[in-house]
Amino acid sequence: MFLKEKQIKQLIKIGSVRIEPFDADLQLQNSYIDLRLSDRFYRFPQDLQPEIQILDPENPYFNILEKDYISDKGIVLEPGGFYIFETMEYISMPENISIYLQPKLRLSKIGLNLLNAGMIGHGFEGNLILCIHNVNSYPVRVFKNMPIVHMFLSKSEL
Repeated sequence: MFLKEKQIKQLIKIGSVRIEPFDADLQLQNSYIDLRLSDRFYRFPQDLQPEIQILDPENPYFNILEKDYISDKGIVLEPGGFYIFETMEYISMPENISIYLQPKLRLSKIGLNLLNAGMIGHGFEGNLILCIHNVNSYPVRVFKNMPIVHMFLSKSEL
């Protein structure tokens, strides 16, 4: 069962849940918190070396990711493109709180698919990593600081 706005506010007030930066008036809804894109993102290079013909989780392929920044004009996500974003918010959850991520509907409607939606384990701390695929046949522009995902909190008994 997801926590309601009042319960989330109380956990933030007592410092059990930390979200920085955080603006409750803009981000806290009935039962979720909107998280925003940071200015950092990663993508695989367009021209992979010929010896890299397949990405294999057993190999350290993440060191070939290119780090880039979103300008004030945003970034265009090409059709079929795969991108890795970080949330602007640094979050810290206690051991009895898990997170559930759901993409914002308006972004799903224009073809942005959040590949790692779902549960994040108890006690998570850090910036969330979002793997986004543009499944639309049109380019889609995104901006830093734009709300990208709903974060629901669930409390378990220890």
